[in-house]
Amino acid sequence: MGGFKDKNMNWTEVTAVGGSRMLPAGGYVATITEVEDVESKEYLRFTYDIAEGEFKGFFETDDRVYTHQFVRSYTEKSSGYMKRFLECVEGSNPNFKLDGWGNDPNDLVGKIVGIIVQREDYTNRDGEDRARMNVEGFASATDIRNGRFKLPDPKDSREKEESATQGGSLYDADIPFD
Repeated sequence: MGGFKDKNMNWTEVTAVGGSRMLPAGGYVATITEVEDVESKEYLRFTYDIAEGEFKGFFETDDRVYTHQFVRSYTEKSSGYMKRFLECVEGSNPNFKLDGWGNDPNDLVGKIVGIIVQREDYTNRDGEDRARMNVEGFASATDIRNGRFKLPDPKDSREKEESATQGGSLYDADIPFD
């Protein structure tokens, strides 16, 4: 078996890979590739890929499925948001009609829908600043193709660190007792 030293690779012939690429913020026509009903939390988790344009098939080889998923709640409180999403699916697929649809989430697999992707800067659990892309809205595929959507500003939810000089010190205040 041999270790790294025994591989005897010609490193000038190997194509370097690495780093993670992110889908740029924007509007995209996406294909729903999978739907999971999370009954205990009353939402559908959708997996998607880009269906058209420069970024078509962007997630084909991405095994980090969480980078291309979104959820839609079907609680009574959120039913209007789900309806808006379903209207966008209906407006993008002539063969899909809400009237007469049997509420089977699997019927949505293979359908296209317009998605609006927003950048979010955030602080992870280790305190490191990172970026991710989130599906923040939906539109018909036609509206996406024609640029009829509003791209939200990037979101910044990073934790701000307060420096010791900004926040002062506990010892700077007068002591209320002797």
